[in-house]
Amino acid sequence: MERKLHYNFVDVFKAPIEALSAKKILVMTFFLLISLALYNLFTYAAFYLNGEKVKTIFSVYTFFPFYKIQFANLFAQIVFAVGSLVSLLMLMLGFFGVSILEIEAIRGNRFMKPEHAIQKAFGRFKQILLAELGIVCFIGFIILLFMILGLVTRIPFIGEYIYALLFVIPNFIIAILTLFIITVFLISIILLPTVTAAEKKGEAFQSILETFATIIRQPFRWGGYTLLALVTGKFASFVYAYVCYRSVQFVAWTTSLSGGEHLKTMVKKSLSLLPFKSDVVDYTFQSFPGIDFSFSLAKYAKYSSNSPAEYLMAFMIFVIFASIIGYFLTIIAVGQARGYAVIRYLKDGYKIEDEEPQEA
Repeated sequence: MERKLHYNFVDVFKAPIEALSAKKILVMTFFLLISLALYNLFTYAAFYLNGEKVKTIFSVYTFFPFYKIQFANLFAQIVFAVGSLVSLLMLMLGFFGVSILEIEAIRGNRFMKPEHAIQKAFGRFKQILLAELGIVCFIGFIILLFMILGLVTRIPFIGEYIYALLFVIPNFIIAILTLFIITVFLISIILLPTVTAAEKKGEAFQSILETFATIIRQPFRWGGYTLLALVTGKFASFVYAYVCYRSVQFVAWTTSLSGGEHLKTMVKKSLSLLPFKSDVVDYTFQSFPGIDFSFSLAKYAKYSSNSPAEYLMAFMIFVIFASIIGYFLTIIAVGQARGYAVIRYLKDGYKIEDEEPQEA
């Protein structure tokens, strides 16, 4: 049988090519749109509870309200926090969906349908949620212990001595371990969905165990693979963005040859409805941070639109734009899946490619 993996950085370097799959980008874009919709819903509800004029806020942030958001109202803060967590979980389901497609491809099953990947992602939602809650609860338990220690220091005469005596051992040691756990928790946003996709039993504890084992035993290799996927993913997604941009222009031009110039105008007016002034859009259409090589949609700002068909066209173009970010996230997910397969072999001598696929 032909060897599927090289078990080195080459496997991760090929992530942009492996990620350039319609079904993988479709799955990631699907969850990305759900995540963005939920985030916007909760965020603008928080703005409303905070007494802000939603229309004014929307004119500034549009569909990407990510920059320096602060709420004075406690209920607004809670709504925003819940919305952010829910949208993040949806994004993790997207990472899971792409990861299971890639893991199954490594196992030899390249014919898993995108709807099956989406179905399995929703089916594993509980596992991912419980795994994340498990880590959060442990961190919360450590914080609670330190808070109790803070109460002990209020004991007259001996409280401060107890605090000073325990400051290095065990408090300082526990604090270092807790910071490590918090770091793993942040890493788990992209790694845990992949680990979960590779596990067939669907046990939350096993997902937590493998996530920690990967970071503890192969931290530099995981970090290098992730950085490699990020760098190659940014360049690849920029190329994809430019191809999408020119493809939209090509469709508008060719259809206008028989349908009339108003079709080109319709596309331009539709583009004017999109939030092209956002930092997210600027970053997407930039080759790489710090490199002055990009393209812009600012020239379409002069157009105005009020036709329902143009609003529908704007939505369709927005989906194309979402697929650009979806492709970038797909590369990250594929890089995690392939990198985890390599790391799993190097640390345990276990080949995921030797497993039987979940579906024929």
